[in-house]
Amino acid sequence: MNMNVQLVITLAVLAFMAVSFMMRKISYGMTGMICMLVLAMTGIVDLPTAFSGFSNKTTILVATMMLVAGSIGKTSLVSVIRGHMSTIQKKSGLLLLLAIFGFTILLTQLIGMTALMSVMVMLVVTLDDTTDLSQSRVFFLIAAINIAWFGRFPVGMGAALPLMQNAYYEGLVESNPEYLLTVFDYMKAGMIPSIVLTLYCLFAWKLIPKTKMDMDAMQQQGGREQASKMTKRQEQIIFVVFIIIMLAFIFSTQLGNLIYLLPIAGCIVLILTKVVSQQEASCILAGDMVFCVAGVLVVSSALNSSGAGQMIGDFVLRLLGSNPSSVMVITVFCVVTVVMTTFLSNNGTVAIMTPIAASTALAGGMNPKAVVLVVVLSSCLAIAFPTGCAASMMAYSIGNHNPVKLLRFTIPYLILGCISVIISASIFYPVYG
Repeated sequence: MNMNVQLVITLAVLAFMAVSFMMRKISYGMTGMICMLVLAMTGIVDLPTAFSGFSNKTTILVATMMLVAGSIGKTSLVSVIRGHMSTIQKKSGLLLLLAIFGFTILLTQLIGMTALMSVMVMLVVTLDDTTDLSQSRVFFLIAAINIAWFGRFPVGMGAALPLMQNAYYEGLVESNPEYLLTVFDYMKAGMIPSIVLTLYCLFAWKLIPKTKMDMDAMQQQGGREQASKMTKRQEQIIFVVFIIIMLAFIFSTQLGNLIYLLPIAGCIVLILTKVVSQQEASCILAGDMVFCVAGVLVVSSALNSSGAGQMIGDFVLRLLGSNPSSVMVITVFCVVTVVMTTFLSNNGTVAIMTPIAASTALAGGMNPKAVVLVVVLSSCLAIAFPTGCAASMMAYSIGNHNPVKLLRFTIPYLILGCISVIISASIFYPVYG
């Protein structure tokens, strides 16, 4: 097939993927599979490449870590934290906020956004709604802290997130594995933004309007999080498996490819010991995100082989001008990503922007890891509209908030988030470094 035709088809597939992620009429996994099918049927990629996403170590790691990390939410750990939380609910002011922030940051590293917000809403409704720290204000603050700290530490899904993001552009940097993210990159580049946004929330919470919590929405959400009763032995198995895998990620340099095998072993242990049922495991291991990652890996490979990635990078470079400064490149990708993730899903935004960022960096002789990190960190700032992420959606719906009335809180949050991301990335991951 003519290279120009391959280029056109690949760009059309990329455009379809972007529009589909934006509109969300079909799932991410279905979008990925459609893209893979079109690329294979048109001969852009051969059959082994088309199915390579399913055997890719990143895809398998994401699937297995979703199962292992998800099992933590079934243990009594969350209940223990809730019990400690209840002891400080009679306190007020700064101490109460610090306690709530601390619990939120801890839980954010262990369980997903939806599970965290569902747990915290049960605590929030016990607060005195007649004080300045009303239920709706506190619940929105929890969402803001959740967003600020999500995936920062290499624990639970935070250990798998960087490797999952690699799936979006690893086909472009096959010959340069040093350009891929490692498990500590999020923490290193994201710590400054996390601290800045936490301090902002601590002192600017009165900018959040007081509203009346939507009790119907709260009850519906709370009903979804009925954790199953687990025996002490089952919980011990989960904790042992979890700790071993987390230690493996910490020593990933020494262990090499073994870190991709240990989560598989952990899943097998959880299933054989009946901590997780085979049906539950099948649903998670064949979940939508797994199909999405597998499909995007194929698109990433097609961008490289067809020359589309180079063309996209050259186009963005022309927009940036000749010899753009490191700060300018970081600022452009940060602002564009934040605008996109305000109205679109942060997962969709990352999937769209990551290959574009990596292509631009490669075309301009920059470090792709630096630009990709900016995109990933900026996509987390999804707080100004309900569609950005699960935490925002629940905070707006259950908290009964109006996005327009919240702008006096969310706009400074986004500005500070952008500035701190730009500063942090410039210090630790210079584009031309």
